[in-house]
Amino acid sequence: MTKAEKKNYLTKSTFTLAEGGRRPLLNLCQHKSAFTLAEVLITLSIIGIVAALTIPSMIENHNNKAWKTAKDLWDKKLVEATRQMNIDGVMTGVASSTEDYMNYFKKYVKVIKTCENDKLENCYAPKFVQTGDKETEVEVSSLTTANSLGQKEWNTNTMGFVIADGTTVVMAYNPNCSSVDPFSQEGQSGQVGCMSMLIDVNGKKGPNRVGDDIQLKNATISDCDMKFQDKCIAASDIYPTTAINTCIGNGNEEYDDSGNHSYCATNHWAGAKKACGDDMRLPTMQELADVATYIYKQDNPIEAQEARDNITSDASRVAELNWSTNGWFWSSEPYDSNDAYRRYFDSLYSLWDGNNVNSSNTRARCFSK
Repeated sequence: MTKAEKKNYLTKSTFTLAEGGRRPLLNLCQHKSAFTLAEVLITLSIIGIVAALTIPSMIENHNNKAWKTAKDLWDKKLVEATRQMNIDGVMTGVASSTEDYMNYFKKYVKVIKTCENDKLENCYAPKFVQTGDKETEVEVSSLTTANSLGQKEWNTNTMGFVIADGTTVVMAYNPNCSSVDPFSQEGQSGQVGCMSMLIDVNGKKGPNRVGDDIQLKNATISDCDMKFQDKCIAASDIYPTTAINTCIGNGNEEYDDSGNHSYCATNHWAGAKKACGDDMRLPTMQELADVATYIYKQDNPIEAQEARDNITSDASRVAELNWSTNGWFWSSEPYDSNDAYRRYFDSLYSLWDGNNVNSSNTRARCFSK
């Protein structure tokens, strides 16, 4: 068989097999492919990593947009309410305190709950985070006065309230706010400058963080309530202080520096020390004298154990420190086994003494350590 005949024979045989319904040799070698378990697991891991990287960012962006929308809505409500109050003549000159002002305000804003300044946590989250150079956790219960919102001259308390959409607010009102023409440009945009506010558009839900769900309006929050001579001091007094039992065996002896005395079961001085907590303390006698020097504008500093009369307290400085000029203040120092040092502040004089630790008519103000 010649080469040409052999080639022709093979060609015919191939077509004959195909025509006879038999599968060509090439098809007999084909096979199906699939993913291995390792490949599936690697793919799922990659999907999980991508989701972990992107989903939190998506949630954060969604929350930021929601909070911004809620803040913008509150701003519009506030401007409209104060604009109408200004037109109706109830924005200024009608209230001497935040409590009085709230009686007018809640007629223009749908307030469903109000809280006095000693019960702010009933309307607001107990704690929130103040942002800035450093993050600081702030107790809302410390925001009892306008001073704690950065308004030192207003001399008013704060109030908390909740509106119908769940927004919670701590507010102080300036009773000396000047009125404006309600039909002027300023009047038409409301008089929000008459108020200082801490606004949480997310209610008591987290993150309770300034810049996220919390907005400051005409307010500042310090890393301490107020400062005096570079010391943080509480914005308000502890008064009256709750007595604690410092008798031997009850576990409270650490608050009783004056020893085992006859008033161990009714120790208001020890109660004041305990109430200041771990981060604060009662002031020394000299620190109380320094407060007196400042309040009475004395060029010659008052000494720790010195009484001084024929002096007059300065109203603006009294308001700045929210200090009482009609009462005694405990110091941190024991006097003897039954007494502790304290200082008296009056509008016209200041003096010191040592008094029984069971005295329930003595105020206390906590200073930073």
